Formats: sequence, structure tokens, C-alpha cells
Amino acid sequence: MMGSSKGRRHHMAISSWSFQNVRNKMTIRLQVALVTAVTCIAAVGIAAVGAAMVAKSGAQANANQQLQTLARNMADRLDQHMFERYREIQNIASLGPLQAVWSKDAAATRGILEQLQMSLPEYAWLGFATPDGIVHAATKGMLEEVSVAQRPWFVDGLKQPTVKDVHDAKLLDKLLRTSPDEAPFRFVDVAMPVFDSNQELAGVLGAHMSWTWADDVRQTVLTSQNEESAADLWIAAKDGSLLIGPADRKVDPSLLAQAAKSNDVLFMDTSGAAPMLAAAVATRGQGDYPGLGWNVIARMPVSVIYAPANQLVLQILLLGGVVAAVASAVAWTLAGSVTNPLRALADSLDLVGRQTDVTSVERQHGSLDILKLSAAVRSLLRRVGTAESVQMTNAATIDTLQREVADQKKEVEQKIMRYGADLHALQLLADTDGLTGLLNRRAFLPFAEDAWSYYNRYDRPFSILMFDIDHFKRINDTYGHAAGDDVIRKMGEIISAGIRTTDKVARFGGEEFVVLLRETDETSASMMANRLREQIARTVVIVAEHRISFTTSVGCALGSSAARDLEDVIHLADTALYAAKSGGRNRVVMDGVPTEGRRAAA
Repeated sequence: MMGSSKGRRHHMAISSWSFQNVRNKMTIRLQVALVTAVTCIAAVGIAAVGAAMVAKSGAQANANQQLQTLARNMADRLDQHMFERYREIQNIASLGPLQAVWSKDAAATRGILEQLQMSLPEYAWLGFATPDGIVHAATKGMLEEVSVAQRPWFVDGLKQPTVKDVHDAKLLDKLLRTSPDEAPFRFVDVAMPVFDSNQELAGVLGAHMSWTWADDVRQTVLTSQNEESAADLWIAAKDGSLLIGPADRKVDPSLLAQAAKSNDVLFMDTSGAAPMLAAAVATRGQGDYPGLGWNVIARMPVSVIYAPANQLVLQILLLGGVVAAVASAVAWTLAGSVTNPLRALADSLDLVGRQTDVTSVERQHGSLDILKLSAAVRSLLRRVGTAESVQMTNAATIDTLQREVADQKKEVEQKIMRYGADLHALQLLADTDGLTGLLNRRAFLPFAEDAWSYYNRYDRPFSILMFDIDHFKRINDTYGHAAGDDVIRKMGEIISAGIRTTDKVARFGGEEFVVLLRETDETSASMMANRLREQIARTVVIVAEHRISFTTSVGCALGSSAARDLEDVIHLADTALYAAKSGGRNRVVMDGVPTEGRRAAA
């Protein structure tokens, strides 16, 4: 991080030097002209950005309104058309004069249906089926005597007036197709129950309307739009599949659900090659016609919406460029009248520096500032002559003072070095245990507090191990305090050598040691504590002719959210140490449970 900061400062220094070097090669006149041009361009750029934001906002608002109007117009036309066909079939099914005709005279029924088909060619098929599902009469005799008992329109039409959503033709496709290359037929079905004069169910009147009528309505609505708008219309079913539109695309059903609740919704469509602004408007049905949940999606390319705004920005930028060029030319001319006296004054000063017989400059005119600068330079040159003589007199005095300052500086530096060495030695004495050379309690706690802070801030685990030599008083009583000191030193060496460089060990006093383990979980802490305990148990300290063996008890505690502070964690380790000693010594206890028992339970 420090290297990165130095690198950035170095880069900034180089950039500043480069900029200054470029400025030093330009006259004030040129700099004024460039600053004027840059200021004009910046002002025009800001104006262009502001104009673009305002223009694009207005263009999007207008496009939103246009798309909503277009989609609503299409939705209303779909509802109106379906309502008229729904009411038309309903009226025919309920006509009293036809009640005696439906199931008796197939030719007469067929004639009525064909007259209706002639009045509206989008009826691809009209037929009357008896309650058993057999087609009694149909336009052009298609499907007569064929069973439609399993067709959804017939099944529902037996019960109530029914409208079925767009679907592929099943039985009629081959009969209606005029060539193999013709697109498959898709229908919208309307079915009405028909009753005889005794109000008994006589059958079902069914109408299959070719879905091409919806595309004709779409073309009519789009024709009314400005060709430059490049607007398009899709029709989507409830599940988002497109009834009119690209077959490989689908609309998010959640958007359609939102449109159904609020009648319309605006969104940005980025799923295609170019972003499109879109408005989804739900059909609502009309009169007795309940609607089929269709949604009209009006779309317009964002590039078309923002084209006028982009054109406006381009015009502003072109005009701004012309204004910047003119302003720079004017600034160049005006700057010349200001900088010429400065150039003359600079030439005169250059002669003063190069020729010993030239001691002053001519007075320059052109502005109040130039007059003041010229007078100030002349006054300065007069004082320079006086200062040169004084400088010679003071030179010897300055040399003497510099030598004295250098000697005093050297003496002070030597004192500082001695003080630093003394402070370092005092710091070592204050932080180090005199017997083992390990950290003492005062020096250990800052490292432990740092681990506690990292745990609280970043959830980084740490552990505290507390070691205590078993029966240490017996060692002192049997072999003497000098032997006890050797045992303490040996134990410190074993623990210090057995931990990682990132861990810390300290002697807390007497025969008690504390270890800070960073980045360790319960398993790692237990393993390290047992490894050190076993190594200590295998160690023999030789004092004179005596071979002294000793063991240690270990208490472990993990940093946890239950602890209020570091002292709580140390207290938990101390409590675990007490439990280890009470439970027989030469063992490791964590949270009151010997680690051997903990592994057995796992």
C-alpha cells in the first residue's frame, strides 16, 4: 500500500512537471487564447449536456404517451372486434325463427352460416354441433358428421357462452390450406349453447375466427402512425408468449401481471439487439365479452426517440465550436496589446543580467499594471546595487555561523543517538521477563487486545492458552529455587519454539505462562496445546546430578461473542486451567471439558 501511494505521488509529480514544462514553452498571449477557447468549449459542452438531458427527458415523456396511446388504441380495437363477434354469434344462437331450423334442416342451417361468413370473411369456419358432439351443419360442409365432442370450445359451449384463446387449427388446417407453403391456421373460438322452442339444449353454435384479423387491425393502427417513429406492436398472452411478434421472444409475465392491475406499464426492453422503450396495455373486455387476458406491447427504438435530442446536441456543439474559434481569435488580438509591453520589459531585464554596464530598464506603458510593474522593477534594481555591497560584507560572517551550526548539529545528533539506545534498552527491560527473556504481562496485553479487536471487527478467531507447571512448589522444595528457575526457563523455551511466528507467549508470573494463538479454531488450539503438553512431559531438566521431569496443565479459551472483553477470555482460560489441575493435572481443558473427552464425544 505504501509503495502504491509513493507511485501515485511520483506519477502526479511527473504530470505536474510535464504540464509546467508545456506552459513554459507558450507565451501568455497563446495561453490566454487557449484558456478562452477551452472555457467556451466547456460552457458549450455543459449547455449541450443540459440541453440533451432536457430534450431526452421530454422526448421520452412524449414517447411514453405515444406508446401508451398506441397500445391502448390497439387493445380497444381488439376488445371491440371480439365483442362484436361475441355478440354476433350470441344473437344468431338466440334468434327465435332459427330455433326450429338448427337440428332439422342441415341445408338451411348451412345457408345461414355461409351468409354470415360472407358478411365477415374472417369467420374461417362456422358450424352447429348437436349435443352428442356431431357437426350437423357447417360452412362449405366442412367437418359435417365429424365428432367435435372432445374439442374445448364444444365442451364449454354446452354449458355457457365461451371464448377460447388463440390456438393452432387441429381438424380444419388441412381443409382450409390452399397450398403446402401457406402458414398454419390459428383460430380464436366463440361458442354459444343453442336452445329449441322448448328451451331444451339443441346443440352448440361454434365460430372459428382466423387470427389473421388481429394482424390486419395491427397494420391499420400502425398505418396511422408517423413512419419515422418506427413503432411496432406485439400481442402477448397471459403467460408472456407472443401471439403476434417474434416466435423466439417472450415477455416477462410479471410485467403483464402489473399491466393487468393498472391497465398499463412502461418498461425498457433490452433483450433484443437494440434497446426499446415499451408500453404494455392489458385488454379489458367489453360488455358481455369477458376478455382473454391479452396484452398489447407497443415498442419504439430508443435511438429513434432520442434522435431529435441528439441532433439538437450536435447543432449546439457545432455552434459552440464556431463561437470558441471566434472568441479565441478575439482573445489573441487583445492579449497582444497586453503582452507586448511585458515582452519589452523582459528583454530589458535580460540585458541587465548579461551586461555589467546596464543597471536599469526603460519605463513601459500600456496599462496601470504595466506602469506599476515597470516602476517596481526599476526600484528593485536600485536596491540590488546596494544589496551587492552588503552581501560581500556579510559573506564572511555567514561562513563562520555555518561552521558553528554544523558543529552544534553534530553534537546534538550524537546525543540523540545515545538517548535512543538508552530508550530502547529501557523498553526491553520494561517489556521482557528477566528470568525467561519472554514478554511480560504488560507487553503481552497489547498483542492480545489487537487480536480481540480483529475478532470483533472482522470475526477473525483467536485462542488463549494458559500453562501452569504441575507441583512446582515440590520442585522448589526438593531441588531448590535455582532448579525451579531452570525448569521455568526450559518450559518457556519449549513453548516459544513450539508456536508460530504470528503467535505470542508471555510469562504472567511464577510458573504461569500465557500463549496467544491467532487464526485458530477450537480444534487447532486443542492440538497445539496437547502437542506442547506432551513435549513438556517428555522433557528432562538436569540440575547437578538430578534429572528433573515435570508436567504442565493447560486451560484453553476461544474468543467468542459471549465475552465482554479480552479479560473475560483470559478469565475463561484461567478457569479452564483450574479445571485441568482439579481434574488430575497434565491435561488440556477447554470450556471445562478435557480435550480427550471432547474428541471421544465427537
